[in-house]
Amino acid sequence: MEELAASTASDEVRFVIQSGGTYEWWNDIIGGNAIQRWVLSSGEFLLADEQPLSNMGDAKTLGNFLSWGVSSFPSDNYMVIFWNHGGGSVSGVAFDELYDNDSLDLNELSEGLSMAGAEFELIGFDACLMASLETAAAIAPYGNYMVASEEYEPGEGWAYTAFADYLANNPTADGEDLGKVICDSYYQKCAQTDNDAMATLSVVNLSKVDALINSFSAMAEEMSGVSGDIDTYRSLISGINRAENYGGNTDEEGYTNMVDLGDLVMNTQDVLSDTADEVLDALFDAVVYNVYGSSRKNANGLSVFFPINSDSSELEGFARIAPSAEYVRFVEAISDWTAPAETVAGTEAVDSVSSGDYEVDFYTYIDEDAFYTLVIDSGLETVESVQFALYYMDYEYNEYMLMGYDNDIEAYWDDGIFLDNFRGVWPAIEGCYCAPTLIAEEDDYNLYSIPILLNGEQTNLRAVYIWDSDEEGHFEVLGAWDGLDSETGMSSRELIKLKDGDEITLLFYATDMDSGEQVLYETDSFTVSGEVVMEEIELFDGEYLYTFQIVDVFGGEYVSEAVILECDNGEIYIYETEENA
Repeated sequence: MEELAASTASDEVRFVIQSGGTYEWWNDIIGGNAIQRWVLSSGEFLLADEQPLSNMGDAKTLGNFLSWGVSSFPSDNYMVIFWNHGGGSVSGVAFDELYDNDSLDLNELSEGLSMAGAEFELIGFDACLMASLETAAAIAPYGNYMVASEEYEPGEGWAYTAFADYLANNPTADGEDLGKVICDSYYQKCAQTDNDAMATLSVVNLSKVDALINSFSAMAEEMSGVSGDIDTYRSLISGINRAENYGGNTDEEGYTNMVDLGDLVMNTQDVLSDTADEVLDALFDAVVYNVYGSSRKNANGLSVFFPINSDSSELEGFARIAPSAEYVRFVEAISDWTAPAETVAGTEAVDSVSSGDYEVDFYTYIDEDAFYTLVIDSGLETVESVQFALYYMDYEYNEYMLMGYDNDIEAYWDDGIFLDNFRGVWPAIEGCYCAPTLIAEEDDYNLYSIPILLNGEQTNLRAVYIWDSDEEGHFEVLGAWDGLDSETGMSSRELIKLKDGDEITLLFYATDMDSGEQVLYETDSFTVSGEVVMEEIELFDGEYLYTFQIVDVFGGEYVSEAVILECDNGEIYIYETEENA
């Protein structure tokens, strides 16, 4: 609101705002236990209307505001912007603190827009995770263009002064031109606050969405057709899981289950040869503009729901807002879940391979060159990823302390052979060891989540390892992110940039060797001063437990027997454990 108030005044452009849904406001303008409506005039917001308190996550609250605005302020063109938290296709947008964080799901969003009595030139979401195929389908009947982000957005959001100034000087601009200004000014604002690495924002021509849904539904039928053969199933699921995903992707952060549609298709073209090109053509026809940061290079403008980690409740919620019944059938087939009958009417059930038909068998040994070696001798066709876990063996406290997970191994996939690449080093931030979890593996970078305390509050640090060449690379610390609300699915709006004076404490999980109880420990701390450096440093002397972690395309997880890797004055020794000997 302050940014809008600072923009150029224009007799041809008017901004009207409805406020509600929070216990506390960060300005001195809004007050009272009511729904309030404001009009910007000569740099000040004037109260134009007040209604009894109602749920901002209810379709009628939205529809009443839009119909009031259209009738009270008739115009040649209308734009509506949702500023709040977003949670992706299933959780929706506009979470109301006063009503148990209820939100507008996509069906409610569509219903509210339908009550406006006008078509919108642009529908914008200054909220996290809303640039999805499902969102575009829900709003397409009511607007010409959509502007939204696939990824979470920084708390300061869009650059309102910049695009309001553009409108003042170009009041007849269409949604595409205005959307491009919103994207460019937003990205520039992110860059100025060092939030650009994870930034995404796109402009979607909503008139092209029907064609995209039709081609996507045809692809979903092809996906269902290839899911009955294990080789094509593995290629398909592995390709989807490699696609760039947004929001959370760990138990600590939560799961949004949103993946980039373009990256998904490009990763699976080999098995979806009949329909992939048509989907990409339709996608790039619909997405007329998008911006993305260095750690989101595979963002193509629209995401789609895919069950990376979903329960039946979330899957049912998705089915009820999904624009493609054929895709719901595919999700049903790979999820061991039954879709509500009305969501798949007119389609046939799909037969798919299942985990019960396959099992991964493997063995390990220490080879003559002292490499710990994993051999997968059965079920390799179902294996999607092989990583490792490293634990420090703290004999004083009788605990294993998890150092983290990574994919720094020598992999020979054709033969099913994997060797450790342990070098006696580990990632550290400002010289303090950390516990990274690998959450995304891309061609030119890895993305990690690291548990920390930031000024005494538990959160997760986001860091990226970028390959500068075939063999060299470097870490960058992007900031802290609180993740998703476990109850509502609401995404934290803030990628918190670290600033001078911040106190960082690294967190580690440890497991009792006898009882199996898990404890969260606070370890080393540092105060931020200047650029935060993350790099590999030598591990301190001691014994470390090393295991391979195997994940198959059905989500099954396998853990190898462990070996002990001892670091002693710069030398590394490897031993079998007593259980493994």
